[in-house]
Amino acid sequence: MSARAFVYRIVANGVATTSTITAATRGDALRRLMRDGAIVLELRPAARDAGVTASGVRADDAVLVLKQIAVMTRARVDLLEAIDTIASALADRSVATSLRATATALRQGERLAAALKAAAPFYPPYVYALISAGEASGRLPLVLDEAARQMAFDQRVARDIQNALVYPGFLVASGVTSVAFIFYAVVPRFAEMLRNARAELTGLSSFVIEVGMGFHNNAALVALTIGVAVFALWAFARTREGAAALSALAHATPGVRTLLLTRQRTAWSRIMALGLNAGVDVLDATTLAASALPDGKLKADTMAAIPALRAGRPVDEAFLKSNALTAVDASLIRAGQRSGALGEMFRAVADRNEEEMRDALKRFTLILEPAAIALVASMIGAIVLGLVSALAGIYESIG
Repeated sequence: MSARAFVYRIVANGVATTSTITAATRGDALRRLMRDGAIVLELRPAARDAGVTASGVRADDAVLVLKQIAVMTRARVDLLEAIDTIASALADRSVATSLRATATALRQGERLAAALKAAAPFYPPYVYALISAGEASGRLPLVLDEAARQMAFDQRVARDIQNALVYPGFLVASGVTSVAFIFYAVVPRFAEMLRNARAELTGLSSFVIEVGMGFHNNAALVALTIGVAVFALWAFARTREGAAALSALAHATPGVRTLLLTRQRTAWSRIMALGLNAGVDVLDATTLAASALPDGKLKADTMAAIPALRAGRPVDEAFLKSNALTAVDASLIRAGQRSGALGEMFRAVADRNEEEMRDALKRFTLILEPAAIALVASMIGAIVLGLVSALAGIYESIG
């Protein structure tokens, strides 16, 4: 069971305290709080918002912690002292609870990777594996810094995509609202006027008037139905099956497919570079990087290369044959094998795919915004055309 964040308010030693705690269930959180004799006044699930992880910790704070630990360990600050210092500096944030739990585990002899995995379960799986490799190879500061960069990159890309969808989404929402207003307030007046004029409607005019009157007479039911449908879609999207279905739909959509594949290949290549530079062998790095990918074609392609790697095939050949790499990327990896700079070549592959992803995002935005405008214009134009046609019919009957 994944950990959850709870907001608590307690009284301990005569002092009231409000903070957050991470636990699997509310009962576990309550038992941990009462263990020290505290009086629990309130205990509720922490609210989640954009940029908040499943444990209630803001994603920006999670990245900041990795960066701060990297800076302090590079400066030869003791690891336990570094975590205690960061926890004190972030005492008013949810991540402080996880840091204090991590410090406790370190005092009990745990390694950093194991302590973070138990106390801070909000990091991507590859972070713990990279930290473990960094501890074993003595490159912990480098690994922490690179892991933070990768997490920051993932957040930045997600925000860029969200920002690209804001304006088209606003256009569509405004258009739907305008159509609803026309159907509810304008069309009934035209219908009354047409009925008094005893005009016979056909085609688009008849359709617009009937839909408008139906919406006007059942507005509450229509709004409720739309709300239920949106909620059902949101709930379905949060399930594993729903996420898989939406992912399959996105990967089948031209433009979106290119954007998603280049983003995934960028993340995969960067994690491969991190693992190799941290001393992880190619097989383990491949498994580690694949675990960071969502289920889909690229993940299947990368996993399909593992048997060839075990058989001793060159890295570029194994990934090219499984379609995990393009011919251009494979040439870079081939050069990296010959020069002994395989990790750096995977980083170059990541940089190249990131540029392609940026270009794909720009193209997607350039197409999406006009498409949203055309959709809104078509909806409103069809209604206006239907009403004008009805008026023209009246004038013709009068004449």
